[in-house]
Amino acid sequence: MKNIKKLRNILVSAVFIISFLPTGLVSAANYDHYPNDPYLGSTWQYGKVGIDKTWDAINSDNEIVVAVLDTGLDVNLTDLEDRITTGYDFLNNTSNMIDTQGHGTMVSSTIAAVANNGIGIAGAAGTANVKIAPYRIGDATLNNDAIYAAIVDAANREEVRIINLSIGSYEYNASQAAAIAYAISKGKLIIAAAGNHGEEIAGVDPYYYPASYPGVISVGSLGISGEIASFSQYNDAVDFYAPGESLMVLRPGDSYGWEDGTSFSAAIVSGICADLLAQDPSLTAAEVESLLTETALSFTTPGPANGHGLVQADKALAELKSRSAVAYVHEHTTMAINLWQFS
Repeated sequence: MKNIKKLRNILVSAVFIISFLPTGLVSAANYDHYPNDPYLGSTWQYGKVGIDKTWDAINSDNEIVVAVLDTGLDVNLTDLEDRITTGYDFLNNTSNMIDTQGHGTMVSSTIAAVANNGIGIAGAAGTANVKIAPYRIGDATLNNDAIYAAIVDAANREEVRIINLSIGSYEYNASQAAAIAYAISKGKLIIAAAGNHGEEIAGVDPYYYPASYPGVISVGSLGISGEIASFSQYNDAVDFYAPGESLMVLRPGDSYGWEDGTSFSAAIVSGICADLLAQDPSLTAAEVESLLTETALSFTTPGPANGHGLVQADKALAELKSRSAVAYVHEHTTMAINLWQFS
């Protein structure tokens, strides 16, 4: 009878833990806490993927670094203040960063523009502690040697968790494939733009690289109509979709404007993945991708070209928090039972 009473107390304690742990099933964010960035009213994309429910629902203690391999970065922008860490310009062989084309700056802002600072826009990562490590690997054209070197350099940095590749071409490149395979072996999450040319090449939807290399998360674009954007690749290498049409971005020189493209869809997914890693840095790249897959919103008309569907930040975060709560209860209940057995 005494042992039964002890076990009952243990089970009651477990129920108590379950009742009061934050599971994420009810988001911490609400409109009272919505960021005060003035151009957020123009960013339709965040509501489509649940980012509007995750602004302040992320653990901001853990710093997550996203390497952005692109045209560089304007490091003097107010809306990216304290969001930039060390990078490298492989065209000029210097750590001093510039962006003569603007593309890298726009992509970086889509990931990590400062939220709730009363300025401009907010990046997909919201208020999480996400930093951009900029790598300049091209300007008007891409440099394959620079791409290889940048991927390897980012892969060797322990603090870099995500490599964003909003770049590419339709040519398979063995050195790029090898560098990406190396980065994946180092545990990096590789996210790339699926491409912007749809069926323009000989009436077929061609593969775009690096998005189509094995192990890379390829991201296509959702249009403002709610369907796959007409410009987006949609071949069977595309894994997920995210908004990519009429998106407000930050440009060099502290200006703002609208852009289209899978480049920005990939950046949105990088921001969401950075949030998941900020919430639980112990996650592996495969576990992050699994969370996206399990919670993606399927399109009305299913098909192999639709990948796993439209990413859903709030559902992925809720699933992660729910799993963490269950794991916590299991761990402490097991510990309590073991102590009871030896008492």
